[in-house]
Amino acid sequence: MLKLKIVVFTFLFAMMGVLTVSADGDYRITDLNVVVRIDANGDANITKKVTYHFDDEMNGVYFKESLKKGTDSQSLQWGGLTSIEVSHNNGEKQTILPRQGDSSYGYVETKTSQQVQEKIYYPVQENDQLTMFYHYTLKGVVVNWDDIAEINWLPIGTRDVAIEKLRLEFVLPNQPASTLKAWVHGRSVGNVLVNKKQANLIVNSGKIGPDDTVEVHTYFDTSQTPLNTNKQSGNRAAYIQKQEKAIVLKNKKTLQIKKVIGFIVSPIVILILVFIIILKTIQRRKLLQSAREKSGVTGDIVHIFDIPNDIGPALVSERIAKSVTNAKLIIATLLDLIARRKIAMTYDDIQKQDGITYSVLDETNLQPFELVFINMIFGKYRRPVVHAEFKQPESGVSNRIKKDISSFTKALKEAEKQASIIDHVLTNKIKNQQFFLTLALIISTIISTFLLAIFAYSTQVWSMWYVSFTEIIVVILVLIFSIKPAIFYKVPNGFQEKWQWDGFAKMLHDIAHLENKTVLDVQLWDKLLAYAVIFGEAKNVAKQMKVWSQKVDTDDSIIFVPIMLYGDNWSENLIYNIENDGAFHVDNNVNGDGGGFSTGSSGGAGGGSDGAF
Repeated sequence: MLKLKIVVFTFLFAMMGVLTVSADGDYRITDLNVVVRIDANGDANITKKVTYHFDDEMNGVYFKESLKKGTDSQSLQWGGLTSIEVSHNNGEKQTILPRQGDSSYGYVETKTSQQVQEKIYYPVQENDQLTMFYHYTLKGVVVNWDDIAEINWLPIGTRDVAIEKLRLEFVLPNQPASTLKAWVHGRSVGNVLVNKKQANLIVNSGKIGPDDTVEVHTYFDTSQTPLNTNKQSGNRAAYIQKQEKAIVLKNKKTLQIKKVIGFIVSPIVILILVFIIILKTIQRRKLLQSAREKSGVTGDIVHIFDIPNDIGPALVSERIAKSVTNAKLIIATLLDLIARRKIAMTYDDIQKQDGITYSVLDETNLQPFELVFINMIFGKYRRPVVHAEFKQPESGVSNRIKKDISSFTKALKEAEKQASIIDHVLTNKIKNQQFFLTLALIISTIISTFLLAIFAYSTQVWSMWYVSFTEIIVVILVLIFSIKPAIFYKVPNGFQEKWQWDGFAKMLHDIAHLENKTVLDVQLWDKLLAYAVIFGEAKNVAKQMKVWSQKVDTDDSIIFVPIMLYGDNWSENLIYNIENDGAFHVDNNVNGDGGGFSTGSSGGAGGGSDGAF
């Protein structure tokens, strides 16, 4: 079941990552307002107003204007920068001049045939606001055809952060416009207002993601740009109408497909898997209940005071499939062998816990896994081990434990198979079925979540997020319902012995509240602590045994000596020493010392970008 738990927890962490919204960057672009005034010669005189909010100290801002040609449009030419102005924290506008030397203020222009960048040095502090005003000209934006004049341009390109609000306006030279049509392409939600009377078009949009672009494709009457020298022969209007219609139809078809996948296919796949898992879980529980009834162990768990099957605590943990750390297996076996007088505890100085010496007394009648244990702790020549050595990661005993622990656990598994009470064939069949169904559900949910996220983002159909969120919640509830492992024991003996061990564990847990302590044979107290280790009750049992020992003769008890001398945490501390200081110690110092929009594109040129540095 460890693999299944790993898969489930990986899924939960992945879903937490999907549902967690995090803020990126040290600044935000809260508003972008662009006004493009078209001249009679076809030039575009641009006024760009960009408002920044800073979450940290920064050196300034920049904007880039791409001059690249599009797939269906010509390259642009830089017509020159008129001015740059700034308003700091809503103050009065200040003109930014070219930077001189290493001055902290001023702008630097970098220009190539592909791009122009204006880098504005203007230091800001945390929580400052800058509003930048850029005035510049682009040439080649308008193409005059025989029938219409066309603009196919990408005014908003990709950038480092999102734009929280956009307004984009195109103003033609003459009012009214006899012909004016426009289309906007982008993944964001927005609208386009075309006003022939005012000879303008306005684009409004909410949040535009860092990787989103806004492309404007418009045409109007050639009388607006009679002086334009950027001309091409042929009639263009019919071609543009056909092109835009094809884009719309393609988007509509794509949207339909995504909606079918998001609202129908994905939920159906998830629901089918959910139904199968719920059905199999119910069947598994009924089968388990039936086996318990046949074994006569359907009643409440009651206290069991005798060790049900004294074959050693480590082997019992395998026998009942109880998950126990290797350190606890070692200490439980050590205590058990001490209680059985197979290992001796001696003291050079009874006041010093680290001076306890463990040595082999008797190896007769030991099980194979116990012989492997003896060899692991004491070595081939059975040299005594001092208590302090368990705390030292490079001591002889720690090195032997690291080297031979796998042999010990393997020997335990082999011993369990000799007289197993678990029906391994049935248990493994059900575990595998449960694992692969759960894995299929988790993989399907992850794929569905990411597909729906991509579809919601690309289509702006945000209701897909609700579908995705609902799927995740349903899957998590189903996993909680079905994750509990089912171990099938042999009928009737296996279930009966497991029931007895459950009663024994309950007794250990409730030991402080037992009405009659004498029901526990004092001769078994040493063994009791050994078994308490694998059931996670060592501290509880040791504490109570220490209380009882004040009224009961414990002269024959070996383990009461360290408990009385060093406290009821003695065995727990030894487990901690092995896990954290000794054999299983791991050095953690690994670091050393130190209308609306449509998706698609009509092949527009350029691409504006704004940011900070």
